[in-house]
Amino acid sequence: MSNEESIEDLPFDTALDQLEALAGQLEDGDVPLEESLRVYEQAVALFRHCRARLGSVEQKLEILTRDLDEEPTTTPIDGSTEDDG
Repeated sequence: MSNEESIEDLPFDTALDQLEALAGQLEDGDVPLEESLRVYEQAVALFRHCRARLGSVEQKLEILTRDLDEEPTTTPIDGSTEDDG
């Protein structure tokens, strides 16, 4: 991955896999300081890309799940309703 343009073209799952790999490199602590900075910068770019993709998907889901009054309807992943309290 050489630049942010190529990151922007990555599918979400691929970007997330690469982000996890970079996080593993940083956690290991075996990377020289200069390389750590490069890895960190790439990880930040991947994180931003993933966050943007998730935001876009969230917006699309809200549009698709609007009720008849044009208000967004959200349902927790566990299937319970918002009124379950």
